Amino acid sequence: MLSILKDFLLNLFFILIPIFIVPIWIEEKNIPKHIKRHLLTVCFALVIVLCITIPVSSDQEFIFDLRQIPLWLGSLYKGAATSVFLCFVTIGYRSLFGGTGFLVTAITSLFIMVTSIALAKKFLTLSSKHRVLLAAALCAFSGTLSVVLAQTFHRIPSSSSDISLAYLSVQPICMLITCSLKEMIYKNMALRKRIIRAEKMEAVSHLAASISHEIRNPLTAARGFMQLLEQHHLSPEKRKQYVRIAIEELDRAEAIITDYLTFAKPAPESVEKLNVKTEIERVIDLLRPLANMNSVEVKTTLAPFTITGEREKFRQCLLNIMKNAIEAMPNGGVLQIYVSIEKQHVLIRISDTGIGMTKEQIERLGEPYFTTKGIKGTGLGMMVVYRIIESMNGTIHIESEIHKGTEVSIYLPLSSNFHNLTNEEKKLFMAL
Repeated sequence: MLSILKDFLLNLFFILIPIFIVPIWIEEKNIPKHIKRHLLTVCFALVIVLCITIPVSSDQEFIFDLRQIPLWLGSLYKGAATSVFLCFVTIGYRSLFGGTGFLVTAITSLFIMVTSIALAKKFLTLSSKHRVLLAAALCAFSGTLSVVLAQTFHRIPSSSSDISLAYLSVQPICMLITCSLKEMIYKNMALRKRIIRAEKMEAVSHLAASISHEIRNPLTAARGFMQLLEQHHLSPEKRKQYVRIAIEELDRAEAIITDYLTFAKPAPESVEKLNVKTEIERVIDLLRPLANMNSVEVKTTLAPFTITGEREKFRQCLLNIMKNAIEAMPNGGVLQIYVSIEKQHVLIRISDTGIGMTKEQIERLGEPYFTTKGIKGTGLGMMVVYRIIESMNGTIHIESEIHKGTEVSIYLPLSSNFHNLTNEEKKLFMAL
């Protein structure tokens, strides 16, 4: 009896493999739809073949196994086409073994096919619990039909009577277990998809609320100063001051919108070859007044390596990082920018001697609306940086220590032109 139970468990193992592995594998991999549609059907066919090949018991006439479980599952869940395919696989492969049992297999397989085609649409509309119970009941009925037909066409020998009795009870139990696990797995997968969707929608709603709040503040300020301009007793100096403040607030609102759009669509639109040295020098020229105002000395060690990307996005990325570095040194300091080659990637290292960050702050960098600047920051600058670097197939690493400064290392793929140079040309190029 223990040997019989072991063989039943082996058949059950064959059946559970596609139930567990295939749905999870399909969900994780980017597989074409036509392959997804037929993969489980092919797996059920292979399971039927394995069950017949390695049965619970067999004699010259009959083979006892759990082939009806994958036949029922595929037929009820996948529809008429799958039912017909699995039915003919079962009959065709069983015919290779001969015996009176072939006729029993043909009749029961056709019965399963016809019944499942008739019930498939109704079956899928039932609740999970009712589907499990109905599948177990149908499996018990088809198992009983097989034993009755075997007894009718060719009396089952006494040596196989114990197996047939065990078969009648074990098959519906195995179907109950298998179908319950299948329903549980698909329910968990559906729940996971809903959770992921809900998280995405929540992130979008929070981001939209943050953007709305950040834009409203400068617009409200600009509107207030423009209303003050209507006062006739204002001096020309005051009018100029109010106009300047209103323009600054409008510029701030425009910068927030630009950052948001970059985050929403970071993929390069007009890719071109970029000279890293030239682009960094351009950004430094833009930030020179801010650096002078904060008493920040800018030191550079640059090389004219070439990368591929969108010019404006790359400049914006550098601008955000360098601006953050300068603002982290309100009492003055040194901003160092270093460019070199590391493992066929361009390394751009930007370091400051500013206030630094904690490990917790570094881990949260790049999250929407997270900022270390308090009310002065929007939390969009570094988020945009991460998205731009990602769109350029690069990586970014940040090291920082409180009161000692921060070091940002950006790794970007070299342009293919560099790889075509000889070793001497590469050395000359890197020495420039």
